[in-house]
Amino acid sequence: MNSSFGKRISINYISLLLIQVTNLVLPIVTFPYLISVLGLEKFGLIMFAQAVCSVLYIFVDYGFSLSATRRITLQRTNKEEMAIVFSTVLLIKIAIATSVFILYSLAVFIVPKFQVEKEVFLLSYLMVVGQACFVDWFLQGIEKMKVMALLSLLAKGVFTLLIFVFIRDVSHYVQVPFFMGIGYILAGILSVILALKYVSIVRPSLTLAKELLMESFSLFISNLAARLINTIPILILGFFVNDFTVAIYTSMEKLITTSKGVFVSLYQALFPWLVTQTRLKQRAYVKKMIPIVGLLAIIITLPFLICGGWLLNILYNNEAINENSHLFYILALNIIFTSYFMLFIAHYFPAVGDFMSRLKTLAFSALCGIILGLIFISQLEILGAVITAVSIEAILLIFSIYYFIKTRPVGTI
Repeated sequence: MNSSFGKRISINYISLLLIQVTNLVLPIVTFPYLISVLGLEKFGLIMFAQAVCSVLYIFVDYGFSLSATRRITLQRTNKEEMAIVFSTVLLIKIAIATSVFILYSLAVFIVPKFQVEKEVFLLSYLMVVGQACFVDWFLQGIEKMKVMALLSLLAKGVFTLLIFVFIRDVSHYVQVPFFMGIGYILAGILSVILALKYVSIVRPSLTLAKELLMESFSLFISNLAARLINTIPILILGFFVNDFTVAIYTSMEKLITTSKGVFVSLYQALFPWLVTQTRLKQRAYVKKMIPIVGLLAIIITLPFLICGGWLLNILYNNEAINENSHLFYILALNIIFTSYFMLFIAHYFPAVGDFMSRLKTLAFSALCGIILGLIFISQLEILGAVITAVSIEAILLIFSIYYFIKTRPVGTI
């Protein structure tokens, strides 16, 4: 990499890291407040609804966060082609979001778990609408990560401000998903407006739409499996245990998940460069990253292992959470597992276009996760959720390494 390119990578990484820092800081600010005002049961309900809608968003995204980014990156010197990709992807996502909402609304009025708190579940879908409008795939493709960071900060900043201004007692819990949706929708609309500085909206291509849908299908299945992997403990706890337990689990899990954002930012920043390299250079790069990623993961994990219980007590000061703080140390191990499997799943396989290896790894791991979750969580509740979460990520890492080795070009190590 030359100095100017290295500088651009650094700026992109810092911008993406800002998004992840925001993702870490805001829960630290808002979660304790919401738990103290709403109580664990209502907080858990909101977290469960968010988990459901986060799965629905994968249907709306349909893998475009990777496939569309890759197309934009490869065609960003061709303004006409880039405009067609932009317009086609945006139209597809809006159409899917509308269709999913219709089906989801029917489920909300039919499924007993949803029906009891239908306002919360319906309003939570606003987050999906906002994310559908958010053209981060385009901004990442043209390497405008700074814009992504500012818009993400805006969305979460608006949500946080509205929470502290309007959420005053437990009766206001329905407003929480509404405020979150407003933040995402505002960021989504602004992202489209800003994107129009670099691209124009043209007539979508039906041929391209078909190509993108076929090309992105394996990515969609992979991403659906990945999202299920992340949400299986919450979904099973929500459906088969109770919202109170969901709240305890998510109060700890969210801190671990957001700390993984360091690696998300790093891989996103380097992705456009990695796409343009030869297969041999891509594999050599991955091998060079292994010790760097390991060291970074250990540095991030150690504070959680050393003072995790103290951190939970300071943040939440909640008896039920403190009683389960020992589980936080087990969850912290996921930072190490995640840092490595993401190197393959979210970085290498998409960059080289090996979506089948990614699909097999994620699909098999998700299947194992569902089986483990139903067994352990039904018997051990929150302890079972923690065991399931750690086991899934360990399985992911094992299969990621297996397919990385299996797909190596002939004559390479």
